[in-house]
Amino acid sequence: MLSRRTFLAAAAAQPAPAQPNILFLMCDQLNASVTSLYGGPVATPHLERLARRGVVFRNATCPTPFCSPTRASIVTGLYPHTHGIVHNVSRFDYPASPSPATEQGLSTSDVTTDSILHAAGYSTHQYGKWHLRGDSLPCYPDTYGEHREYAQEMAARFGEVRRRPEGEWMNWYGWNLPVTIDRRYAASFPAEDPLRKSPLRDFVLKMGRLELPPQEIFDVRVADKTIARLGSVRGPFSITCSFNWPHDPNVIHTPYYDAVDPSEIALPATLTTREGRFEKDLSRLMVAGAPETRLREFLRIYYASVRFIDDQVGRVLDALEKSGHESNTIVVFTSDHGDMAGGHGMAWKSTQAFYDEIARVPLVISWPGRIKPGKTDAEANLTDLAPTLLELTGQRVPSNMQGTSLASVLRGGSAARHVHRYSERIRANPGRLRAIKPGNPGDWMVRGEGWKYIVYADGEEFLYNLRRDPGELRNLAAERSARATIGQMRGNLHQWLRDTEHKS
Repeated sequence: MLSRRTFLAAAAAQPAPAQPNILFLMCDQLNASVTSLYGGPVATPHLERLARRGVVFRNATCPTPFCSPTRASIVTGLYPHTHGIVHNVSRFDYPASPSPATEQGLSTSDVTTDSILHAAGYSTHQYGKWHLRGDSLPCYPDTYGEHREYAQEMAARFGEVRRRPEGEWMNWYGWNLPVTIDRRYAASFPAEDPLRKSPLRDFVLKMGRLELPPQEIFDVRVADKTIARLGSVRGPFSITCSFNWPHDPNVIHTPYYDAVDPSEIALPATLTTREGRFEKDLSRLMVAGAPETRLREFLRIYYASVRFIDDQVGRVLDALEKSGHESNTIVVFTSDHGDMAGGHGMAWKSTQAFYDEIARVPLVISWPGRIKPGKTDAEANLTDLAPTLLELTGQRVPSNMQGTSLASVLRGGSAARHVHRYSERIRANPGRLRAIKPGNPGDWMVRGEGWKYIVYADGEEFLYNLRRDPGELRNLAAERSARATIGQMRGNLHQWLRDTEHKS
């Protein structure tokens, strides 16, 4: 593998013509299908505004359906079983969450998009949710994060909140959030409900209206930091603006909370259909056996959070226009993974499933005058973003990157040469070390050419025809008519694992 020092030295030695800037907007846990951009019920006018000047990927997926592994793939262009971050990195970003002292996140030895751009003279900045902190990275001189900068700013306020009665505030990884809980939602948890004993019980039992003013909310401050930087930066620059919502804490403030009437929410058509292996997943337990009011309140907060994030995106896009940099700035919007959002009778991300609700993500890329606007059915994965952005900015793409550049699709050409994309869940090593040991169990998904194939570590297989069955309601794995297709998809997965040198 090419060393970071060798690669960055070569990058720095290359002449740098006028370079495009990058504004990378992302949020956490956004189910693409709930947004109006993808035909869903939540109005997202600012995402649609961005889409009118860019390319909307209808079939983008995440490399792992939870946070840190996907985030590491976004910046390295490597799949999790190669970069080794197959666990959520919490020791620094979430100090209230138990993590071993040996846990490893990103380090200065990693070759990332921003480390390459920084070496090439870019001003590089990371604001908001990170979830990858290992070493302090020299390419980020002024980070703003959840549990260092924000938590310190809010320490006195959180101390006040903690003195409230126990049922009026939520402890979310050390954030003490004042919450008013709808009485119907509270009544949906009887005394014997097993979720009352969950380590995440505060996150579940205390969903509701957040009683904080906008200026005290983390994602508002993330947008503020990004806006301030856009007003002062000269370029070339790469700015990441990373929001936490619609991820938990499942709370939202006025007026967003009041804007969604839970009784008018149309529940997903797939609500009552799921595979049996998911019945004990936390995402299923959130809904199983509960009155409908519980799911409706979750969706009320989730939908309101999506609308709130769209408004923050709008604020940042307005600032980009005012900065004078818009015409030469590549804007990316995506999410690290989805949310079940009621699909298949589940809510949240805590499931072993690879349904599209959680594995598919929104992806929009814009560059005025340089990218042909439109929508594409080409398969894409968030691992593709690193080589794409490096190619568009004229940088040399490291030969070991496993993602495929989407530049040809963005320019109106043919789809990327690899028609399949992958998602995976690898069990973490003891101590959350990054070295993947041979034999570590893994679950795998292959998606492409209208099909989705999944195989779990215990050998159970699933096959869905996404063209005929987009809701993934009928598993074809055991049907005689699908034998050839499942054989092809299985063979494709095995070849890819060999190509990526996975030591299973």
